[in-house]
Amino acid sequence: MNAIKRTQSGLSLVEAMIAMLIGSVIMVGVVQLLVANSETHKLMMGQSRMQESARFSLDFIARTVRQAGYRGCFSSNAALNTTIDPPAALPYEYDLRFGVQGYDASGANLWTPMLTNLPQTTSGGVDTNIYYQSLGTDTLTAQGQGQNNGIDIGAIVSGTDVLTVRNMDQQDIEARIDALVGANNPIVVHVPPDGLNLLVNHMAVIHDCEKATIFRVTSVANDTPIANQMTIGHDTADVDAVRNSINTLALRNFFGVDGAVTAIQSYTYFIAPGTGQNAQGATPLSLWRKTGLTAPIELVEGVEDLQILYGVSTDDDITPNQYVAANSVADWKDVTTIRITVVVNSVDDVGGTSVPTQTCAVQTCIPDVNYDGLIRRSFTQTIKLRNTS
Repeated sequence: MNAIKRTQSGLSLVEAMIAMLIGSVIMVGVVQLLVANSETHKLMMGQSRMQESARFSLDFIARTVRQAGYRGCFSSNAALNTTIDPPAALPYEYDLRFGVQGYDASGANLWTPMLTNLPQTTSGGVDTNIYYQSLGTDTLTAQGQGQNNGIDIGAIVSGTDVLTVRNMDQQDIEARIDALVGANNPIVVHVPPDGLNLLVNHMAVIHDCEKATIFRVTSVANDTPIANQMTIGHDTADVDAVRNSINTLALRNFFGVDGAVTAIQSYTYFIAPGTGQNAQGATPLSLWRKTGLTAPIELVEGVEDLQILYGVSTDDDITPNQYVAANSVADWKDVTTIRITVVVNSVDDVGGTSVPTQTCAVQTCIPDVNYDGLIRRSFTQTIKLRNTS
């Protein structure tokens, strides 16, 4: 009798369940691996972004700080004159008497020296910029290019410092004076190939290696038929404090053909909310900079704090004796180094649990907790001023 041959046509129920269990375990492992890799990737991207933000921030500030106080061949702070009377009325963008000047966060929405007590601000603390038809009123009328490009002081994050850096415009070829300049003479200069960044109502500095004076430009005219010449007018009568009120550009003698006229550059750094949003819909804080008379621009996203200490030399050896906050600097001419600390974050939520340096009232935190999922790190750099007297 022939035996019946049996063949298997499929899996039994038990075998199928075992296969499904093994497959489920494998899938759970794969999913966990993907989630872990995703979290690791977000963390690494956040750390990388923090490092880039810190590097860019410190590089931007350091580059301008190293230019601070540059005055060409004129290097004496003590002899820097100004036609503005009193000198304290000089707009902060043009106060080349000090290469650097800081404002320390000394309280809630409070800075020392006071940001809201500058001559270019209204009594309400609004920086309308520097060109006014009259002073002494709460409503200041701006005029000239750059008007209303001031910093919104109310947007500056409370508890963060503010830094202003100033220097002469570093041109390859100076605008040399073509004729002797006395008290009432217009200034005639030879314009360099890259031009001369001067406009009416702006301020400039006339200088040689012995002396220098900050003055207000009242007129600018390109002389014809003489090529490459410019005539620069300046006030010769007593008028507003923000104009020229001293009837001479040089307190000791005249400026001759060895002198030059140069524009003044300035940079002001501060922390304020940025213009974008992160992946969670929150607005990150950013490092901002106001360059000269242009409107402030956002430089680096994810910078939430700026703290500055100033190395002060009190014995004229250009080596700092101590580091102090801006409200403890007795004379800005004594500052020889600046120590800058920035706190940067990952911008996007990477699962961090650090508390924001500026609290949840400024940065959007996860509901019912005091963190926002961002990671944070502080970076510090000490910068030596190259132009100290």
